Amino acid sequence: MDVGRMIAIEKARRSNKSKIIPKSVMDNISPDIEWLKWLSYESEFEKKRIEYFDSKKVSELSYEELEEASRYSRNKVFSRLFKIYGTDECSEEDHMRVYDYMCNESIEELMLSKLSSEELQYAKQEITSLSIAPKEQLRAMVSDMQKPEIYEQLSMVNSYILHIISDINFVRNLSDLERKIEAQVEQNKQTGKQKLYSPVASTRK
Repeated sequence: MDVGRMIAIEKARRSNKSKIIPKSVMDNISPDIEWLKWLSYESEFEKKRIEYFDSKKVSELSYEELEEASRYSRNKVFSRLFKIYGTDECSEEDHMRVYDYMCNESIEELMLSKLSSEELQYAKQEITSLSIAPKEQLRAMVSDMQKPEIYEQLSMVNSYILHIISDINFVRNLSDLERKIEAQVEQNKQTGKQKLYSPVASTRK
């Protein structure tokens, strides 16, 4: 069992109000907030499909349709659990279900399943353009869009774009950090060599 999950279990036993949040590329938006936004959202296509499934008997559905209906039902279940995550209403068992869900499921796959082909095409164009923007510009945009009050108002397609460019920004910042560390390590090596080979002043008179 990983250390993160052990901590999550211990905190769930002590108090279900203690959220355990996995790492995320979004600095100012907690992963559970992002998950809740996407799990709660139903596209027009989904609404029509859910209406279709509600009008049918289980015996009338194909295996593929049963899987699809099960996926929509599961999304609703976890949407409810994410809403109560970190409150007294959330049991120890449900606390761990939410934590495990965040650790093991792909939010990117959920996003892609929710967006229409037109939205995905638009997102692709925007991401392509933003991916070559100067680092400072991208960093400022990400920081602004991640403000909770702004993120809450973002459309789903723009929320998806933000998620992807936040990842790009994270990787860029990580690369910058690695270069700085490597440069510092090299500088320390050079400084060490200079100290090692520098002549020692004579103390004789």
